[in-house]
Amino acid sequence: MLAGITFVLLFFNSAKYNNLKKSLFIFYILIFLSCNNSKENKADKETTTQLNNNNQNWKDSFLELQKAIATGDSEALKSFFEFPIQNKGNEIWYYADSRLVTEIKPKDIKPFTEADFDLYFNSIFSIDLRRTISKLDIESFFKNNKGSSPEIEVVENTKSKLEARFDNKKNKLTLSLITTVRPDLALTTHFEFEITASQKIKFLQLHVEDF
Repeated sequence: MLAGITFVLLFFNSAKYNNLKKSLFIFYILIFLSCNNSKENKADKETTTQLNNNNQNWKDSFLELQKAIATGDSEALKSFFEFPIQNKGNEIWYYADSRLVTEIKPKDIKPFTEADFDLYFNSIFSIDLRRTISKLDIESFFKNNKGSSPEIEVVENTKSKLEARFDNKKNKLTLSLITTVRPDLALTTHFEFEITASQKIKFLQLHVEDF
């Protein structure tokens, strides 16, 4: 575009051309700029539309995930998994069955299969996770890429809260279930997901921390 404008300006400043021809060159410049701006605006609009569509796709996928967890639909949840799961530190196993903590070595990854998913489904997607995700502030989450549920009592004498965060640079979604037993004792379970190239949500791993 710059080369075209330079060419026109050279002719515009030449003494060989009268006012009529100068007017024609000005008209040419306006048409030239108009055409290029139109193309650029069209490209910008197409890019924006594509980004908006992509954002909507992962949000639609999240709403399906939320519904599957909240209703305890194990078959629907399987669509968000690719088995076997290779969970760092085998932490998904600790959450599945606490009796396995002393039996499984963190360094030797034990694959978590579809059969294991069926067996330990209720332990991993527990009632407090189901209740809190159903109360997640979806509007805030989709608008700010982060949101939370209110803190509620699901199990007697404990408080549970869910925090959701989406990292659009890493295409990573994290659901953090915070369970407080007493003011100085809480357990946080991070359910980590990735957003695929097709904007679908896929489970990555589970990570547990206490404080």
